[in-house]
Amino acid sequence: MSFEVKQLQVGGFDHNFSYLISCRNSGETVIIDPCGDIAVIKKALAALPKHRPAYILLTHSHHDHISGLERVKQFFPAPVMAHPLANVPVTPLQNGQQLPFGDGFIEILYAPGHTKDSVIYRLNDDSAIFTGDTLFVDWCGYCEATEMFRTMRKVILPLSDSNVAYSGHDYGHAPYSRLGDEKKSNPYLNTDNFAEFNRRLRQL
Repeated sequence: MSFEVKQLQVGGFDHNFSYLISCRNSGETVIIDPCGDIAVIKKALAALPKHRPAYILLTHSHHDHISGLERVKQFFPAPVMAHPLANVPVTPLQNGQQLPFGDGFIEILYAPGHTKDSVIYRLNDDSAIFTGDTLFVDWCGYCEATEMFRTMRKVILPLSDSNVAYSGHDYGHAPYSRLGDEKKSNPYLNTDNFAEFNRRLRQL
């Protein structure tokens, strides 16, 4: 695998994660959801033998996921990208778009439900997806039921089992999980019945 993922426990509003993705060959580096304790992000960047800022990616524009954005931009000069409906100035992304990254790409998957501007980022080698507050380990985010059910069935479920699902908060039994395992155990991902899905949402 040519990509390296660092999951950063930045604290934030509620056990938030930020992420660094680096390409071993080119040194290109991405930050996802800069928030919480920015010193943690700076320290992780400093530990990379070399890095070249490529993108700052937002899974959605809730404040707890972007609270460190302005500070991170001061030492990580990269374009800020998110869905066009994000309520912060960004370079807009489109569903299915492929952002060049090293010798591969990052795919943008529109994933409404938690918010109208929610997106998932997939590494092209099917090693990882970054799901924000759409899919958690064991859970899903608070949501509009119809949109989230469609996202679960039509966007996430068809993805390769090999992807590690990295979410925006540390809410589950582990900080990350293989998507193949989530398909089996996550009650919000493994039902094909909307009425049952809606019932399960009342347990969030």
